[in-house]
Amino acid sequence: MQLKKKPASARRDAISVGSALAAATCALLGQTAGASESVEDWTFDSAVLYYSESDRVTAVEPVVRGTRTFEDDSELSLKLTFDSLTGASHNGAIVSDTGVQTFTSPSGSTIYRTNPGDVPLDDTFKDTRSAVNGQYTWNLSRTWRATTGLNYSTEYDFTSLGANAGLMWDLNERNSTLTLAFAHESDTIDPVGGVPTALTWQSDRVRTGTSSEDRSINDFLLGWTQVMNRRWIMQLNYNLSASSGYHTDPYKVVTLVDAAGNPEDSSTVGATDIGDGDAQLMEQRPDSRTKHAVYWENRYTRQNDDVVAMSYRFMTDDWGINSHTVDLRYRWKMQNDWFLQPHVRWYSQSAADFWRESITVAEANLIQATQDDVSADYRLGDLTDVTVGLKFGRELASGSKWNARLEFFQQSGDTDAADVDALIGQVGYTFYW
Repeated sequence: MQLKKKPASARRDAISVGSALAAATCALLGQTAGASESVEDWTFDSAVLYYSESDRVTAVEPVVRGTRTFEDDSELSLKLTFDSLTGASHNGAIVSDTGVQTFTSPSGSTIYRTNPGDVPLDDTFKDTRSAVNGQYTWNLSRTWRATTGLNYSTEYDFTSLGANAGLMWDLNERNSTLTLAFAHESDTIDPVGGVPTALTWQSDRVRTGTSSEDRSINDFLLGWTQVMNRRWIMQLNYNLSASSGYHTDPYKVVTLVDAAGNPEDSSTVGATDIGDGDAQLMEQRPDSRTKHAVYWENRYTRQNDDVVAMSYRFMTDDWGINSHTVDLRYRWKMQNDWFLQPHVRWYSQSAADFWRESITVAEANLIQATQDDVSADYRLGDLTDVTVGLKFGRELASGSKWNARLEFFQQSGDTDAADVDALIGQVGYTFYW
């Protein structure tokens, strides 16, 4: 399990569909590489992940996955996940060095303030998530396989239900495999305090009158896995993702500033006065998004059984975001069935076309008049992050395995709010039953 944890509102674009297609692709890659466990035995992979940002979000996530291979070589995989998130989440406002800023909580029942120089954080953030996934893969013939799965995820203000299906064709004496997969996800977003009306002032607390909004996502994947030689396996995937519906984050605002870049008061625009620096516009994002991604991975086993894994991913979308991800791992096989695995990951993205750190009164009037999209969420701005860590573990005499990893995550961007440092820890245990 490799997980970059974010608050609930941050990870919604990537929850279930990506997991579903990943399950289908991993089933393919694992079978192509060889290695299934004893027929009719269950293999259980369990792990507990801990993620903690400095002065922000802390997450604890236990996961257990059970896999069983049957006599006809079909395979059933079941996965159960729990998330617990607490801490403080950035609300989208700028970091002001000159004045206090005033905000309402998501429910609108309380008011909180940010002092000069501090990142505006909502410290009432708290959420739990439960998710269950099931995947079944079976043989249609000697060279054709099929896979299908269901996934369900629920948290306090978000529910997701998805399904996926795929076909895999082995050819070239089973050294090559082509994959075609499709996934559909239906999401329901139920914001605390109701759905805010986009491009209205936060202090006015204008609501649409509906308690929830919906979104649907369709993913298409085309993959090629190739055994290059007895030590080298390569995988190349293309993923098309098209979503429609509610993409706005109901908890994010955009700060109104004067000519000097200082936060304005709501009285400037005739909105409800709740305190200094309270002119905050509720964000709005497009009601659709199309993403294209290419993923390339190579795994090479050296003569001493060390394994090198390198991957690159490029993503582009119609919001104007382009991203690059490079991931490198080296697994040393040591004495007495120990292993050591350093890990380095680098990620970079460009800003969305509608991203703005802040807006002026004139810009706000134009945006409201034209109903243009605008967001100050730093996750849609220019970002660069680096993850560095180490994983180690051992296979026991019983055949079970344990592992642990410790990683450090550092992120930077165009705003002070984007600067995030985090610690990631995980322990895992694999056993058979």
